[in-house]
Amino acid sequence: MNCSQGMPDTTICPNPIKQFELLAGMRLVWSQHVYWTRLLLISIAERLKDQNATTARLLQNPADIAKIFAQYYPVSAAATIEQLLTEHLQIGASLITALRDEQTAQAQALTRRWYQNADQMADAFSGINPFYEREVVRNMLYTHLELTTKEVAARLAGNYPEDIAAFDQVERQAMEMADYFSAGIMHQFPQRFV
Repeated sequence: MNCSQGMPDTTICPNPIKQFELLAGMRLVWSQHVYWTRLLLISIAERLKDQNATTARLLQNPADIAKIFAQYYPVSAAATIEQLLTEHLQIGASLITALRDEQTAQAQALTRRWYQNADQMADAFSGINPFYEREVVRNMLYTHLELTTKEVAARLAGNYPEDIAAFDQVERQAMEMADYFSAGIMHQFPQRFV
């Protein structure tokens, strides 16, 4: 039987609603990741009064991402993802502040920590799913850091057109990461999508 004959073979015709729910949910949390990071960048760069509130909202994001992974993986794996993403955001906020305040040595040390954290995330993700190739995940995370650094530099320099263009790249790349993570889950757990 095929899909058009009324009695679909679920190995051929996976449930598109379940796939869409995962894809949409993953894209939502990763888009929120970059949007709230951007808002925090602006708050720090411009010394806005909403910095604490924006930080608090941004730091909800790792739990939101981990909640999706917790549907497929052990609680301990989801907790590791949440912890590493929280560290990623905290390091990033400190790095923006150091760059704004021209604390070069501190910024360099934070940049090293940021990339070490990305290595740890690549290990964590590749350790739970054989379809998450460590080097692919690592390269995606490094690209995320490079594009975010470009966005930060443009914002702090007051080059707003370049800042906006950089964020457009950040957003597109975050959607690529989201889709990669969703695809890996669907490949590892095909029975959950039929």
